[in-house]
Amino acid sequence: MVNWSEIDAKWQAAWREAKLFEPEPSDKPKFYLTVAYPYVSGPMHIGHGRTYTIPDVIARYKRMRGYNVLFPMAYHFTGTPIVGAAKRVARREPAFVKVLTECYRIPREMLNEFENPKFYAEYFARQSELSYRKGMEKLGHSIDWRREFTTVDPAYSKFVTWQYHKIQAAGLIVKGRHPVKWCPNDGNPVTDHDLLEGEGVEIVEFTLLKYRYGDQILPAATLRPETVFGVTNLWLNPAASYVSVRVGGEDWIVSEQAVDKLRHQGFDVGEVRPVKIDFTKKVEVPLIHKMVPILPASFVDPDNATGVVGSVPAHAPYDHVALLELQENPEILLSYGIDPDEVAAIRPISLIEVPGYGESPAVDVVERLGIRHQKDPRLEEATAEVYRNEFAKGRMRSWVTKYAGMPVSQAKKAVREELLATNEGSTMFEFSAKPVTCRCGSPVVVGVVEDQWFLNYADEGWKRKARDCLARMHLVPPETREQFEHTIDWLHEWPCTRIVGMGTPAPWAPNWIIESLSDSTVYMAYYTISHLLKTVDPNSLTDEVFDFVFYGKGDPQQLSRSTNIDVEKLQRMRREFSYWYPLDYRMSANELIPNHLTFHIFHHALLFPDLCPRGVVSFGIAVLEGQKMSSSKGNIVAIHEAVARYGADTVRLYLMSTVEPWQDFDWRASEALAMQKNLERFVSLAEEIISLPDEKMSTLDQPARWMLSRLQGHIRGATEALDNFETRKATQHSFFMMMQDVRWFMKRESRPEVRAHVLRRVLDVWLRLLAPLVPHICEELWEKLGKQGFVSTADWPAVDERLVDREAELAESFVLRVIDDVAKIIKVMKRQPKKLCLYVAPPWKWRAFQIALEYCRTGAVDLGRLIKEVEEKLELHLAKAELVRLLQQMVQEIRKMPAQELDLAASGVLDEQAVLKEASDFIRGEFSLSEVHVYSADDQSRYDPQHRAALSLPLRPAIYLE
Repeated sequence: MVNWSEIDAKWQAAWREAKLFEPEPSDKPKFYLTVAYPYVSGPMHIGHGRTYTIPDVIARYKRMRGYNVLFPMAYHFTGTPIVGAAKRVARREPAFVKVLTECYRIPREMLNEFENPKFYAEYFARQSELSYRKGMEKLGHSIDWRREFTTVDPAYSKFVTWQYHKIQAAGLIVKGRHPVKWCPNDGNPVTDHDLLEGEGVEIVEFTLLKYRYGDQILPAATLRPETVFGVTNLWLNPAASYVSVRVGGEDWIVSEQAVDKLRHQGFDVGEVRPVKIDFTKKVEVPLIHKMVPILPASFVDPDNATGVVGSVPAHAPYDHVALLELQENPEILLSYGIDPDEVAAIRPISLIEVPGYGESPAVDVVERLGIRHQKDPRLEEATAEVYRNEFAKGRMRSWVTKYAGMPVSQAKKAVREELLATNEGSTMFEFSAKPVTCRCGSPVVVGVVEDQWFLNYADEGWKRKARDCLARMHLVPPETREQFEHTIDWLHEWPCTRIVGMGTPAPWAPNWIIESLSDSTVYMAYYTISHLLKTVDPNSLTDEVFDFVFYGKGDPQQLSRSTNIDVEKLQRMRREFSYWYPLDYRMSANELIPNHLTFHIFHHALLFPDLCPRGVVSFGIAVLEGQKMSSSKGNIVAIHEAVARYGADTVRLYLMSTVEPWQDFDWRASEALAMQKNLERFVSLAEEIISLPDEKMSTLDQPARWMLSRLQGHIRGATEALDNFETRKATQHSFFMMMQDVRWFMKRESRPEVRAHVLRRVLDVWLRLLAPLVPHICEELWEKLGKQGFVSTADWPAVDERLVDREAELAESFVLRVIDDVAKIIKVMKRQPKKLCLYVAPPWKWRAFQIALEYCRTGAVDLGRLIKEVEEKLELHLAKAELVRLLQQMVQEIRKMPAQELDLAASGVLDEQAVLKEASDFIRGEFSLSEVHVYSADDQSRYDPQHRAALSLPLRPAIYLE
């Protein structure tokens, strides 16, 4: 058994003592990467472990490639989530207290301390075994810990103040009336970092169509005001509670849930009274002023907008299906006093024509999908299809007065403007999806604020700068470029301040705090000097200091006199920034593209236009046994627990091996345990190799040449993979495929001195290939191998082209294929055979094979032409049917072969008979045979009692067993 914890501790201490990961500016090429610093509202779990291990693998790899690597870390304290968590502790919310005390084993007597947001954050940042600092240390991350900071450190606040002075001076901070996500409990706007649920949910603007209901108004919310001309009825949910409410001098009827929404959105809301809906009455449709019935519908969500919905069955699949259900169930209508005949007479009114669809697109799609009821989940898909195609390709029909022939995309805006101008419509905001929940536990609503401060991402000049920056960046995976471009296009005013929370006071309004997604956009620049700022009085950090450090602006002597900061320290900070910037790669979750990752492009484009980040790598999400992880709910595996159970290197290898970084990862305990066993087998194998004598060799046989050639392929594969951030592919080459090849070689090589020489040579390279992935055990084995220094700083292996031997690889692949074929035959034999005869293809079959190979390379094979050419060139005396069968078999075999093998086969370098004779002793041992004979199929003296030789094909010898 490997003592993983002992090995982990030993090498983490050794790295720390050697200050191995504390880089300084030098003449070496630099590589600077960062990953989103953790928001410390809970423990570090294995999802975070993956997020921070990916950049560590890259950092370690680049270090071995000769780069001076900076990989720093910090902690995000800013904003309301930590404050919200502390409030939940103060309220002693049972579910949350249970998570803290039972899942995270926090003593109940300590809970009072967790009511302090800063203590709460520090506990999960650095203090406890559950903390990010200790989790990253336990995983062996090669971080320069001198540079760590928190976002509430005074020096960092000075840096944010400098940043926002620059943005303010550029005129990009505005104050106005805007819809925001609003927490009623905190009395504060919230953004994605502040949410327990609902990250990425957008705020959508609805048009409210005012349907007249006597002296009252039923305001129906819609995203498609242009469809008002096709309204056939109004929908209300009979199970919902509706109220009459005075809104801006009018009496509105809305769902009970809608009242507070209207208040938060700035409507003048007066008296609220319960109301009973009379389904026998009709309502007047705005703009077209026709009367339509009110009908009951269970699909109407009273918590979505006003809880009132207009019905356009020709263009809305939900409406069409709901109407069909009512028409087929008249007893439902009778229970509400509605005349079934009147409803039966309702027909869809088509007002939009769309290429590829009939009179009513909603009807077409519903019928095609076979949807029969309102609860069919495919209605969402149907709705999306209809809306997408109508918006992109639809035109208003000729009968629609004023808007005939107008594209739907234009009509939508024009009709909305007419509704607002005539006071037959209004607007309201709602979330694109629910629930949206603040970290304090309260439901979030859409609020329209009057005096909020915003970053004006809508500014076209700023967008242009961001696009220019993005155009120069390398994005991994490349398909994220479209997401970034889309985000830059749609981003508008972003609320950048809060009343509640920890963080930096807004320089222009100190009673406001810069929110957490707005103070974390260019901290990559701060990392370059953060270790030096720890020796500087934060009160000395004026804007002029940062101007000098980041722009080289000002006289350092004069600046030193005015701030009392040593000239040398100022100049050193300037050198640090100038050396490390620009940032080479930013790594973060794909879900942060709509906010943080795009913000960081905007802010760099403004503040460091010539030093934009060179690239971004986006990660997929991590789940636990198929379920989403949540620190606040305790559904996690904490890093310290995983490392204690499996060892740091097992956790690292498992996190890197199953999917590429941009794909979603699923942690499964059974697979982690299997990975531990795999790693233990590797250690056992490596120790066996280390125990071999250090032999010197001058000549290498076929298996040895194959092993060393395969090694070069794995060096090339792992190098290319890590250059492209493909950690899974690198793991496949460096661990799994290497393990497979080494085991085969140990089995195949019969000469002890060759085996020892090659394996020790291979292990030297193998440990270096694995060092970025499993550094602790590689250090341990490197030391046992008698190597000097750390494998973590050893040179990354280079491909030795002199050892690349494609012929040896083809030969060994050929031997393996023959062994597989023999094994399949023996498996179906009733008795153990004693004698094996192999018959390799004669030269004429090889010539035919090469002709067939040329035909296969052109694509589809014209068998008639192939047969004719073979007959002409080879002057064969074969029956036509036999030649056809032979060439068909050859084409089938060629189709199965890897391209690399085909190239070698075409050159005719492989001597099948010699290769099999060399391997005959090995084959005999594999199958416990007494005799193995290898013949050419045209050898007249061959032993061939069943005439098998005629069945031989190039690279597929005929086989006889007895």
